[in-house]
Amino acid sequence: MAHDFEALKARVRDISYTPGTDALRHISPLLLQAQDLTATALVRLTALDNSTYTSVAGSRAGLELMASIVSSSSLAGTDLAHVVLANPYEGAQFAGYPADDEAVRTVRHAEAIPKMNGHLDDAVHQLDLCAIGCHYLAHGITEDLTTAHKNKPAATAPRSTVLPDLEVHRTP
Repeated sequence: MAHDFEALKARVRDISYTPGTDALRHISPLLLQAQDLTATALVRLTALDNSTYTSVAGSRAGLELMASIVSSSSLAGTDLAHVVLANPYEGAQFAGYPADDEAVRTVRHAEAIPKMNGHLDDAVHQLDLCAIGCHYLAHGITEDLTTAHKNKPAATAPRSTVLPDLEVHRTP
């Protein structure tokens, strides 16, 4: 999952768009991917909570970290939804109101761009927290299970079936 969060973070960080329809076309897939990652993280939290890992010393911290990943992922989705909201759309005014001229359109875009970019920056930050959290969690689960394995006879050691794809990166 860490690589998925890192890949989405890179896409959000490197996005190029023009306010209006173009921005909606570029942001929508990112928002949907963030929502998918949030759902995946929630499924992983549930699996972890229902696993034998919960009987291992230190597992509560792992569960809380996974919950924070769910939260940060959800916040990244919210930040992307705020980009969609801040985007200046080009629909027609109500009957009786004059259509925007090019100067008004330019001002609306100029005011929207910093807001949109701020929300994109916030999403990048939340996605970074998710990726870092996944790395820490994978390392922590490995350490917890190793410690539990050392402290118990081999026949009763917990099985390492929890979140196998969180990607453990060991340092020498």
